[in-house]
Amino acid sequence: MAKNVVINDVVYQNVPMVQIPLSGTSGNAEFYDTSDATLDDAAKLPLGVTAYSDGVKYTGTAAENDSSDLSVSGASVTVPAGYYASAASASVTSGSATAPATIAGTSASVSTGTNTLTLTKTVSVTPSVSAGYVASGTAGNSDVSLTASITTKGAATITPSTSNQTIASGTYLTGTQTISGDSNLQAQYIKSGVSIFGVAGALTSATVSQDGTTKVLSIS
Repeated sequence: MAKNVVINDVVYQNVPMVQIPLSGTSGNAEFYDTSDATLDDAAKLPLGVTAYSDGVKYTGTAAENDSSDLSVSGASVTVPAGYYASAASASVTSGSATAPATIAGTSASVSTGTNTLTLTKTVSVTPSVSAGYVASGTAGNSDVSLTASITTKGAATITPSTSNQTIASGTYLTGTQTISGDSNLQAQYIKSGVSIFGVAGALTSATVSQDGTTKVLSIS
């Protein structure tokens, strides 16, 4: 920085540096004005390099680095602080990947250079049903096996007998259930005092008697 200097009442304009002869030897001592310098930290100078700023001498402490000091992780490059005497560079592996047309199972991995892309598939399944019920093994697709189970009963004819016949609760009827009937289920064919399926019998038995004298049989 140049400043005005006064020597023996004489003003010298814009003097950047003052030289004063050395005592007992040749040469001059040179004095520079460093008040306008902005250096304030030795870490901003290369290791061992010195500089003055605003009258203060700084000796550099910044380490000298080169490309070997750079580290690469994936797509990131780490550049440590320090002094680089020449340009430094590091290579980053790049790659591209095309997602597979189909994903077997529920996930697949695709390599992209130094990285791995994991793809996850969500499977939506619509059960296959028949006639309003789901039987074992009728739902699913190539990736997901779904098994539903329900008790079914096909078409049948039930003939009344001397004991009760039942269809278990929770059974899905896939066919018509026929309860046999009989046209002879009428009161006149059922003995009096006997009820069959709610039909009270009206048939009475004949009374047979024999006269003790004439030995004649009477039926009433």
